[in-house]
Amino acid sequence: SDVTFDMREPWDRRRCRLAYGAMALMIQTIIVVSKPERRRRVLTSERIVGGLGSSAESFRPMGKDRWRNVFGSTVYNWSSHQHLRSSYQAARPFPHVVLRQLFNQDFLKEARDEAIRHLVAQPKETDLFKVFQVPEDLSCISSVNKSLASRIPCLMTLREALASQPFLDLLGNVTGVKDLSPDRIDCSVNVYVKGNHLLCHDDVIGSRRLSYIIYLVDQHPRWNKSEGGRLELYPPGGSSPECYVTPEWNSMIVFKVDPGRSFHAVEEVFGDRPRLTVSGWYHPPPDLEVNNPKESEGRKSSREDIKSSECGSKFRPALGCEGVPNTHAEDTRSPLHALKPEDIDYLSRYINPSFLNHSHIQSIHSKILKSSSALLTPFLNTPSLPASLWRNERGEIREEISGIREFRQAGWEEVGPAHKRRFLEYSAESKDILKEHRIERRNIRTNRTAIDLEGRKNLNNNSTRKRCRGTMELGLELERLQTELFLSGAFQRYLMALSGLRTCAVRSSIRYFRRGKDYCVAYGGGLGEGNLRLDVTLCFALGSQSEWQASNMGGFEAYIAAPTPISHTGRERFG
Repeated sequence: SDVTFDMREPWDRRRCRLAYGAMALMIQTIIVVSKPERRRRVLTSERIVGGLGSSAESFRPMGKDRWRNVFGSTVYNWSSHQHLRSSYQAARPFPHVVLRQLFNQDFLKEARDEAIRHLVAQPKETDLFKVFQVPEDLSCISSVNKSLASRIPCLMTLREALASQPFLDLLGNVTGVKDLSPDRIDCSVNVYVKGNHLLCHDDVIGSRRLSYIIYLVDQHPRWNKSEGGRLELYPPGGSSPECYVTPEWNSMIVFKVDPGRSFHAVEEVFGDRPRLTVSGWYHPPPDLEVNNPKESEGRKSSREDIKSSECGSKFRPALGCEGVPNTHAEDTRSPLHALKPEDIDYLSRYINPSFLNHSHIQSIHSKILKSSSALLTPFLNTPSLPASLWRNERGEIREEISGIREFRQAGWEEVGPAHKRRFLEYSAESKDILKEHRIERRNIRTNRTAIDLEGRKNLNNNSTRKRCRGTMELGLELERLQTELFLSGAFQRYLMALSGLRTCAVRSSIRYFRRGKDYCVAYGGGLGEGNLRLDVTLCFALGSQSEWQASNMGGFEAYIAAPTPISHTGRERFG
């Protein structure tokens, strides 16, 4: 749904997803990183969707208009249309409807078995999604691969049924969108396996009018929300879903593609069963085609919004590098003159002494000039590490809290909107309340009333109190490190010695990325022509560097080249 990027990296890392209960907290000021290309395996759908269930008895619709006997009664029942329309209009956060038991059971089972036996799904990955998709669209497969089309008659009939006039009438009556062409329907087979997902977007590309998903997941046992893979529906500007649609055998969800409103995502799949679907979009006839506007009632599409705005907090003037010139790109000498002796003394209280050695600084500077990035680890002195990062007062590893209300009580706010980013950020506005809470924290230990950001409410569970207290102390300690180190003039001059770039403005945030929930999508950064930016991320994570690199724990930041603008209308694959 956004400009397609070739990430050439496992997506579960790009999404900053955390595994094994780990937590990642970042004090971010500003990183320029190049990632090496990695090869991907191409898996067949038999291997991906194996174990979906036994084959149904053969169902072969024959003859002209063979789609007529594949629908249930819903399509032909006018009273059902009226009921579905009422449900569609009342749905929140935007109009949508779930059509259940829409198809003949035997027919749909045979269609699913055809997909498992004959279709090959290949990995697709951008900054927005990681999924396995069959390259051949059902709308044009008969013209590009007649041999394959002859082996999947039920899937071809399903495509015909979606384009049939009775079904177009049903969609028009329910959604109010009547200018749909039977010849211009995208129809693809997708498989989400464990770790696959689709981030928040509004589907606005070209002339799309309606979006649909048909679920071909296991009928027994029913899909459970603990397996993930649910469709998440977001309110405009929201950071959390307002509604979830759990995959259900023989069901179809339909909604209108509306710029800046039809925000949705596919939750990460956590279970071992694959999420098999047929999905796509309906388009109007060519003579009625008008691409979705960039703005609708003042709302921009997710693609346009990402392009036109900065993802993050505002910059403020930096201190410490006034009057120090930038180093020319061809000059490989480190501007050590920017560092004062007192700067070294001050920074040695926080930074590993090996990174303050002049020869080491020169080596880091040369590496940054060559590859635009450098990884410094271990960066901090052990005494300067926040004491409450991972262990409680008894030395036990902290239990990660997950409820957003609990985080708010501890001083963290969820940051959105979801089509750009989602993570927790330590809230500066809560500073006074948190200091007051520090004075009264003995109330938590004695099971009395605790202070939270939404008012003075009772914390009902003693373990919740302890987790909130620990996470609150964590935010305060990271804020101290942010203020004393990252925003200091000595550190700005140290960055100049490493990069050769003089810092003129800075922004800094304390971020918390939760397992399987949080991410930042790729964006341009909102920089003007000729401007440079230096990103610095100090990451705290439980476990060693080798553990994070060897497993798909995620949490890293990726940098990719901006793509050349292309026409998105060329991506539609209807016949």
